[in-house]
Amino acid sequence: MARTSQEQKLLSSSWTQAAMCLIFVGIAYGFASLAIDSGNLIEYALTIFFFVWAIKSAVRAVRNL
Repeated sequence: MARTSQEQKLLSSSWTQAAMCLIFVGIAYGFASLAIDSGNLIEYALTIFFFVWAIKSAVRAVRNL
């Protein structure tokens, strides 16, 4: 039980959420550049998915400050 609690505290900290936001923005950027080159709709959908996930991580990071 203690290990799970420590993991939850780590994942809910603001700096971890901010780092995850930057990672998701990078992934979204990668998929966006692939989507622009290929025109594949699945890559556009993945871009939107990761961008929304990045926004949610940013909101959580600001909330935890």
